[in-house]
Amino acid sequence: MGGKAFVHPPHSLSTPRIPHTTYILLRDKYICLLSTFYQKVASPIEAPEKTSHSDIDILVSTPHSTTTTQSISQALDAKTSISTSGSPSTSFAIPFPDHAGEYIQLDVHVCPTSTFAWELFIASHGDLWNLLGTSLRGFGLTANNVGLNLRIAEIQHLDRRRSMLFLTSDSTSVLDLMGLDVQKYWRQFTTVNELYEYAISTRFFRKDDYVREGLKSNDRKRMGKRPLYQQFVDDWLPQRMGIEKQREVVELTRESVLEEVLDGYGKRGEYEETLRIWRKERAELQAKQQNKEQRRAGAIAEAEYAEAWIQESRIAEI
Repeated sequence: MGGKAFVHPPHSLSTPRIPHTTYILLRDKYICLLSTFYQKVASPIEAPEKTSHSDIDILVSTPHSTTTTQSISQALDAKTSISTSGSPSTSFAIPFPDHAGEYIQLDVHVCPTSTFAWELFIASHGDLWNLLGTSLRGFGLTANNVGLNLRIAEIQHLDRRRSMLFLTSDSTSVLDLMGLDVQKYWRQFTTVNELYEYAISTRFFRKDDYVREGLKSNDRKRMGKRPLYQQFVDDWLPQRMGIEKQREVVELTRESVLEEVLDGYGKRGEYEETLRIWRKERAELQAKQQNKEQRRAGAIAEAEYAEAWIQESRIAEI
């Protein structure tokens, strides 16, 4: 929530930015405490070069039988908490040590056991996955909180939800697919420049995907909300491409990547079945529409015939 969950009424609490050294101490303290309530507890790897933080984010999974929001709040000595219905996250306002009247915002995100490792994976390094997601999109791939998915092109523009075919939630497999260094991923980047270099090292990177004028709607929104993404598009990438020697780019197409992932993840049968069902439903819908149009055309023709007959009858009477 960007550290602003409690700044508005009815709470109106001051939640100032947290110096990095204090952040590390408190993050580790809260991880230790939350480990008494959940079997799995971790914090995503932070973005590089941050001197302060707006809040603390911790992912948890598999609660103990006695775990409740109230019991966690009491253990944290939280002044209050916010849980939105249907949301897996709860924000706690915890007194800021040695800062009277100020508070730390701790966001606890509860993950299903099956997706905990994956959600920790894509939440790491701040905006890195916003950058990688732009590279993936052009090849019909997309990552969400469940895993890496294929967008079926034939379905995508008519029904985005149904166009998604789950591929995997194995992080190592995904990094290998993208041509990214696995060991580097699990270490914190020391500089923003290092993170950017890693982002463009994927074999799916194409600089034309990051031209501001050609960005998709979601990416344009990120430009306003994510300074690291905006800096990459407007400043870093144009300079990097300007001084770079010609890169060797392996020619890839959406079609070639489709064949690769269908075979690599054993999804060809599911892909073909999804398409078969989609095409069958579309054909049935089109048949219904044609029948409806034919009936409408027949009704119009019948009405026109009746009107003409009435007009002829009136003329005959005269």
